[in-house]
Parts: sequence; structure tokens; C-alpha cells
Amino acid sequence: MTRPTLSVVVPAYNESAVIEACLEALLAQADEIHEIVVVDNNSHDDTVAKVKSRAAAHAEATGRDPVVVLHEARRGLPYARDTGLNAATGDILARIDADARVEPGWADATREFFARHGEIYAAGSGTCTAYDLPFQDKFRSAQDALCRTVRERLAEGADVDAPRLFGSNMALTRDAWHRIRPHTSTRTDIFEDVDLTICATEAGVRCAVIPDARALISGRRFRSGFVSYVRYSWCDQRTFAVHGRHAERRRAVVTLLTATIPFYLVMWVPFRLWNPQTRRFGVVHLFRTTDG
Repeated sequence: MTRPTLSVVVPAYNESAVIEACLEALLAQADEIHEIVVVDNNSHDDTVAKVKSRAAAHAEATGRDPVVVLHEARRGLPYARDTGLNAATGDILARIDADARVEPGWADATREFFARHGEIYAAGSGTCTAYDLPFQDKFRSAQDALCRTVRERLAEGADVDAPRLFGSNMALTRDAWHRIRPHTSTRTDIFEDVDLTICATEAGVRCAVIPDARALISGRRFRSGFVSYVRYSWCDQRTFAVHGRHAERRRAVVTLLTATIPFYLVMWVPFRLWNPQTRRFGVVHLFRTTDG
């Protein structure tokens, strides 16, 4: 069984605080990764300097530098994503957020999934939990159970189609990207991963959960202000509207009002009180500068 090569695309805009941890996690798995394509989207902090410094240190230590730095002048995640995916040369094109930290075994699990199931599923998402929020053990347990179920169903030859791709931790074949690319939107007021999912579905690309391709992500969005969070969440229904999917748009609005916003309101205080460094709650953190 020939294992496909893996490129990882990381769009980045002013990610100085998190980009080094992201790269550290990827470079720890460099033997399984063909290239890491960091796309600078007009950062005005030292994001690029940190990327180049970390890449140089890795090259000096190992004799190999898999990090490629590209620049995309047009502001917006879809532009940066497209630039990275278009330039990537691997058989499999993964995309993660700059504040994500892939877990050990992530690259191997991604390559193995597509080596075994890539002819059926040309796209998929790994699981994610937040490294800076409390109560993540329950989410992790639920995701572990999901992965066990997916592995069992794959072994049985049963369907494991997933309803959507998750941009923080996803991958697709290069062929699938070239099929989808002409139909994707560059609007910045919609969810680009939902748009990508819809375009994939319409192109006949099947999506799945990728077992054991785990990543840790930032939960900073949940600590943002109410107006900011609602404005962000509203992008979900707008994405369906752009594609003329009116029934799905209505369901998205209902979900927003009955689940998404209530969850945010209930969890905002404990999420704000949590200090991820000390892993303790503290009242002082309630008054820190708003994240997200």
C-alpha cells in the first residue's frame, strides 16, 4: 500500500502569540509531512519572523526544512487558504488554523486514512478539543467514542460520511481540491469550511471523520463579547443562503437560537474564569481583555 504524501497549509494573520506552538507540533511529525505551507495574510506583527526562525532552527538540527512561507496580499482567510492549497504539492492537502496544535500521530493517521480509504472518501476532518478551555475531558471522551465507531464501521465497509468539514483540522486529496476550487467562495462573511463542504458535496466528493487525527485548538471565540460571537455565528446561516439552501439555512437559524447562543451564555463566565496556564478558575480573569 503506497502512502500518499502530506502537505499542511496554515493561513496566518497576526498570529505571533500562537504560531510557534503550531509549528512545533507539526515539526515534531516532520518525518510524516512533505511540506508545511504557512501563508502570511499581511501580518503586521512578527509572525513571519517567528516562522522563519523556527524553520531555520529545525533545518540546522535535522538538515531538512519542510517549511514554505508564502504571502497573500488580499486580506481574508479564503484567499490565504486558496493560495496555500494551490501551491501545495502533496497528494493530501491538510489545513489547520494557526492557533491549532496537532497531537502526536496526527500526520500518520491522516496519511493512513487516505491510503486506505481515499478512493471513497476524498476529504475529511479530524477531531478537536480546546487547549485553553475547561471541561474538555467530556468532549474528548465523546470524540474517542466517535472514532472507535468510525474505525469499526470502516473495517466493516459501512458508510462513515460526515455532515461537514471543520476548517481547524481537515484534509482533502489534491484532486478533490482541484475539482472543488472553481466553485468555492472568497467571501469573508461566510464560513469558508461550510462553503467548502457544500462545494465538495455538489462535486461528488465524500467527506468523513478521520479517526485519530486529533488536534488541540483555541477556544478564544467562546470568550469573545456577545455581539462579536453572534456576528460570527450568523455566518453559518449566511453560508447556506449564498448556496440557495434555504431549508438548511432555516435549520441553522433555529440551531443558533436554541443551542449555539444558549451554550455561549451558559459557558461564557466559566470559560472566562479559566486560566489555561494554571488550569484553575480565578475571578480576576473575568476582567481580562476580551479574546476573539
